Amino acid sequence: MRLALLLFLLCHYAAASSQMQLQGLDHFSAAEQQKLRLWLEQSFHATNQLLGPYPFLTYVSLSPHSGSEPVPWAYTQRMEQQQVFFQVDSRFTFTEFQQDWTAAHEFSHLALPLLDKEDLWFAEGFASYMQYQVLQHQGQLTETPAYWYQQKLRQVAPLLANSATPLVRQLKLWLQQKHYKAAYWGSALFFIEADQLLQKRGLSLSHLIRRYQRQHRLTDQNLAALIRSLDTLAGHPVFATLLDKYQQQSSQTLWRQHPAFLPTINK
Repeated sequence: MRLALLLFLLCHYAAASSQMQLQGLDHFSAAEQQKLRLWLEQSFHATNQLLGPYPFLTYVSLSPHSGSEPVPWAYTQRMEQQQVFFQVDSRFTFTEFQQDWTAAHEFSHLALPLLDKEDLWFAEGFASYMQYQVLQHQGQLTETPAYWYQQKLRQVAPLLANSATPLVRQLKLWLQQKHYKAAYWGSALFFIEADQLLQKRGLSLSHLIRRYQRQHRLTDQNLAALIRSLDTLAGHPVFATLLDKYQQQSSQTLWRQHPAFLPTINK
């Protein structure tokens, strides 16, 4: 019965997510292949429902790698193709793969064009923010996305609160120094605030990104074009104004004035 259900779900998600091409399954046993395929189909389908559908074919490559979590390493590569590479430890259960944030994060990256290296903070902040939105859409979160943002921000709050450097410049420094947690979740502040501003206008970030896929995703090639497109879709300079604010104001000032800030988070 369980096998029949698994096969049914595989067929369902394969049909619904036909724009994903999966490679590397031959490294795994038949049972592992079913588990990994269904996990990726579910995550890709949920991301496309929330942010897409994506107007391109996505190539996904799998390779085995032992680790302390289901996906020890993953990354996107966007040159001639839109690709995502996953190193996975197939010893973990299907449920553990479903609840892991990595696939949601990497698939979310594809919603935006490949940005210049100096704008990596923007790409990582977007994917970090969206990973919990996607997991919630899948029904895989035990708490709300806001709860998880607070948990992540609690870990980097001292760094945010103690830097007098303009936040975007500070985020770039953290990336250079490989302080990835601070860089990613400091960057996510931009999208937490952007989504709240959009919601006040009767919109949402995910709704805007779905429209973006249809109208601008294949033409924008840098952050400036992306910001212009998003503001055009929003009908208001939400993103340009916010970007200027994050480029000018210090990390500590932005953090203490941010909608996600709670005094207790710094204790």
